[in-house]
Amino acid sequence: GEFKAVMGEKEASMLRAFNSMNLNIFDGSLSLKHIKTALQKLEKEPSENNASAMIKHLGQQGGGSVSYGTFRNFLILLPAERELSEMDAGLAWYEAATFVPLSRPLRRGASGSKLLIAALAGGLASGCSTATMHPLDTLKTQVQASVGKVTLPDLKNMWSALGMRGLYRGILPATLGALLAHGIRTGTYEAVQTVLSPLQDTLPSLTDIQVQGFASGVGTLIGTGVRIPHEVLKQRLQCNQYTGVFPALNGVLKEEGVRGLFRGTAATLAREVPFYVIGMVTYEKLKLATMSFKKKRGSHSLEAWETLLLGAMSGAVAAALTTPADVLKTRTMTGAVPAGMGALGALASIATKEGPGALFKGALPRALWVSPIGAMNFAGYELARRAMDETVDESPPELEPIEIDAHDVEVSLVDN
Repeated sequence: GEFKAVMGEKEASMLRAFNSMNLNIFDGSLSLKHIKTALQKLEKEPSENNASAMIKHLGQQGGGSVSYGTFRNFLILLPAERELSEMDAGLAWYEAATFVPLSRPLRRGASGSKLLIAALAGGLASGCSTATMHPLDTLKTQVQASVGKVTLPDLKNMWSALGMRGLYRGILPATLGALLAHGIRTGTYEAVQTVLSPLQDTLPSLTDIQVQGFASGVGTLIGTGVRIPHEVLKQRLQCNQYTGVFPALNGVLKEEGVRGLFRGTAATLAREVPFYVIGMVTYEKLKLATMSFKKKRGSHSLEAWETLLLGAMSGAVAAALTTPADVLKTRTMTGAVPAGMGALGALASIATKEGPGALFKGALPRALWVSPIGAMNFAGYELARRAMDETVDESPPELEPIEIDAHDVEVSLVDN
């Protein structure tokens, strides 16, 4: 009874909204032509693509028409708090059919196998990209471990002096660490969002960016804990302190104990957490802006090369902004920073002795190294998301359109 009374009050408003769209006078329906005229009134682009998308959104053929029963079912399912008016109803239909939302990752009810897909895809992408770009990482480490200004000719000489064998020193712990850490980070990122995303239904102020930022921070914190020992071994090898992985492991354990494997933890976290949070948020923002730009030109999806480019740009931005923390990490892990000296004290010491510019040493090779890694990592993340989307059916039940008499306020929805 109460539902019927409420719907009775809304019926007149819904009918007015429908009638305001220049109906076909013969059968009282909306065709492409009428919808394009309505779009002009809304000051939206009255294109064929937009009108077809609006018709298809209500379950009709792109070139067909929309009856009042179909349109009414759509309005009934609008959020209750949204005020219904002729203008608002048209905008709600247009937005639902044509707006590209910020991708919300895995939702509630995701199974462990879907999280495993995300972890494996993220880990493999990171491991492969790290192995591919390892020579640039070695060059960056050599630059950051050195004292004094390094010029472009110095970089060329350093590259030649290292040779192919030297450029690939430490590749085993680097690749294994990246694979494990990024796999755990990606899986945790998805799992945290699976837990937090239902809260957005009860906390409207909780945005996707906030959820993504928090999930990325938690995932990075856990993944970094796994990666640090691998980083210590890698950088000791890159600086020619040991001849192989096992001699490096034995040497660190003998000289510093297990604690030595976690040397530079604070510096690494100071780099990793901001890096992945900045990278993920930048990537999502760039993707949203790109999709909005493409939507105006009739396209509703990103090409593979565009996804890679956005990932590379996001990685480069995050790398540049976190270079000081990376310099600190390199100096600490290679033993250049005295034991017991805090992160802020070490940064102040570097800036005082070598100038503020020393905090950004290796920024160029770091950006060149991180950009392709960012592209491959984000591409792997997108593949994981698509794989999960294909296997997790979260679509709501379809509603069968109903035909009613315009003067009849009886309400009924038929659920398939």
